[in-house]
Parts: sequence; C-alpha cells; structure tokens
Amino acid sequence: MKKSRGMYLLFACLLLTGFASSQALAGEAPASIYIVHGIPGHDLSTTLDPALPVDIQVDGSICLVTGLKFGDIAGPFTIPANTYSVAILAANTVAPCTGTTLLGPASVTITAGENASVVAYLSATGAPGVKKFENDLSPTPNGDSRLIVQHTAAAPAVDITVARDKNEYSEWPYARKIGVLRNVSNGQQASPLIPSGAPNNFPLTQVTFTPAGATNPVIGPYFFQLVPHTAYLIYAVGSLSTGSFTVISKAIPGV
Repeated sequence: MKKSRGMYLLFACLLLTGFASSQALAGEAPASIYIVHGIPGHDLSTTLDPALPVDIQVDGSICLVTGLKFGDIAGPFTIPANTYSVAILAANTVAPCTGTTLLGPASVTITAGENASVVAYLSATGAPGVKKFENDLSPTPNGDSRLIVQHTAAAPAVDITVARDKNEYSEWPYARKIGVLRNVSNGQQASPLIPSGAPNNFPLTQVTFTPAGATNPVIGPYFFQLVPHTAYLIYAVGSLSTGSFTVISKAIPGV
C-alpha cells in the first residue's frame, strides 16, 4: 500500500511539475506550496478518527496528497500560478481521492513565484475551512532567523510572545522576552525576524500564546532551536475550547 501511495504522489508531482514547466516557458514563474492538515477529527465529530486521515484532490481530477493526517505538512509542490479547486476527502487507501468529501471544493488562488501554505483549518468559531497564506521567504540578515506564525486555530485573537533565557530550558515567565506579536486574529499571520542565538544555537527560543491583552499563556512554551538563514513555519491549530489547540511546525533552511 505504501508503494501505491508513493506512485500517486509521484504521478501528481510529475503532472503538476509538467504544467509548471509549460507556464515557466511562457515567462511566468511557478509557485511553491505546502499542504497543511490542521483539523483534529474530534473537533468535527466525536465519531471521527482524531487523526482524520484525508486525501487532497485538486480540480476534480488530480489526487495531490493521500493519507494526510492531522499535524502533517506535505510539500513543497511546484505548480503554475492559477486558481484551483481544492477538495478534502476522507482517505481511501484502496482508491485514493474517491472517499466522502469532508470539505470543499474551495477556491484557492496561487500567484506566480510565491511560496504559500494551503491550510485545512478551523475558524475562530470552529468552522472548518481552507485558507492560503503567503510565506515570507525573503533573504534573512546574517545571524537572524524568521518565524512565520499563522493563526489557524479555533481561538480568539492572541498575543504571541517570543522569549529566550541564558538557560537552555527556562520557561515562561522566567525567560527574557525578545518580542511580542500582539492581537493576531484567526486567519492572520506574523513573520518577525529573530536573532538566531549563540553560535551553538542555544539557548532555545520559546514561543507562547496568550489571549490578546492578557498575561497568562494558554499554550506553550514551544521550543525552537533557531538556525541562521532559516524560516520556521509555525501553525497554531486545533481548538482552545476542546483542548486540541497546539502547534505544528516546519523549518525551511537557506533563506
């Protein structure tokens, strides 16, 4: 079955890459996208698998990703700029992309040359949806990293605190604040540049989430070992009211 899944992914990638090559020849740079699964199954229904494995179908015929589970990040996929119809289906290991439609089709517009995250997420009130974020992968100065924090959880606006201490694992409130990203609402993102730290990448940088204007974090700290010239995609996902609010992340080097 793993071989079958791999063949579907290879087919989809080759198909999309072929389109991208044609578009590039026409003078328009292709885009690069990540597909992010940020919806816990139990937040939709207690009868669903918490991992909620899904297949991702594009334009009704391209089975782009199979068996994606909550917390997974797939990609990057190279595709031409266009407006796509994206449907999220219950995973079917025997016949991928033939399962029950759980979400969509949703219209997603990808622009030439951009790097983007397409996230299956929960709105502030807990409604499932699909949202695209453009990832800032512009060059970082020497000694800096970039945190790209995207609020896609069923939660109100939050203040995101970035902190570091002389000790490797100091926890809030004892860590020294580097900065606070204030009043970040569901569907919004922030992408600050952060000093990467000591040459050996310690102490660790920590990120906490606090209700906007409050002082006590609701989740975190989450620890990151920041490397210079690296961007960190950080997605706040799940639901605050059900206790599934958490963070998933991916490091992108070479920026």
